[in-house]
Amino acid sequence: MSDNKPAQKSLFETVEDKIKYSTSSVEELRVPIYAPVKQLPPQSAAAKNFKKNNNVRIIETKWGHVEIRNRLLTQTHKDIMDLIFTHNKMIKRLEDGTIALYFSQSEISKFYNSSNENDANVNKSKNLKWFRQKLDEIADCRIQYRDNRGNEIDFRVILKKAFSSKENLYGIVLDSNYVEFYEKGLSVNYSSKVSDLISVDSPLVKSIIRFFFTHKAINLSLENILQTIGFPLPASARTLQTAKKTLREHIGVFKQFDIIYDAKKEIFYYKGTNEVFINLPLDNKTGQLPEFKND
Repeated sequence: MSDNKPAQKSLFETVEDKIKYSTSSVEELRVPIYAPVKQLPPQSAAAKNFKKNNNVRIIETKWGHVEIRNRLLTQTHKDIMDLIFTHNKMIKRLEDGTIALYFSQSEISKFYNSSNENDANVNKSKNLKWFRQKLDEIADCRIQYRDNRGNEIDFRVILKKAFSSKENLYGIVLDSNYVEFYEKGLSVNYSSKVSDLISVDSPLVKSIIRFFFTHKAINLSLENILQTIGFPLPASARTLQTAKKTLREHIGVFKQFDIIYDAKKEIFYYKGTNEVFINLPLDNKTGQLPEFKND
């Protein structure tokens, strides 16, 4: 970037406005807070390792170090958060300074169900008890994150649940440290893609698509992308072949999101899309997106 070129400016005056036009923070998609799976049965290897490690999942990527405690979050949890950020009815700063997102539970469940018509778990999602349980699981999860510059932050995504009797809307209160990702960091708006994204049947593919949305353009090898999204590496030959087969079967799906996957070369190509927007920090100190550095 030329030294004479003026820095880009944030489009938003307040974090509430920025959240209104965001689907996710960039940080939470570049470090795999949400595992690339739909659910984790108690007998799965990941669940057993989590329990063995005192309910802590530790992941190192090129973007930073993250420790996920108390709960294992999945793409199902991220689907729900994406829907809340996309279809909330009101964003409000509360008296204590925290920020709440209010929404219709039945509407969010309806959006989830319509995007997962062929999913065996859809019947569960029609039950508001199931929906609230997923929010409780997100709230239970505590995350410790350290970026490559040495900055550290300890946060939850959801601080607590809320209800507005005046508006008759359910709500979630965001953890203040989590909100800092929107104030001081980049966020991404892929709201126009949320319905199509949630309808993707593979959580592995979903996780990869979400990661690419955090870039304007990037090419990555299969190994790099698997490491970045938290796929367990090194993996057994059988596990790796199953993953590769899944990706080959979804080449057409990737194209729908402007991602090209060359299965022979095992390389992903992404040149961006006009339907996904990157939002700059409110303090306007970030003039360009950080680049991915291959070793």
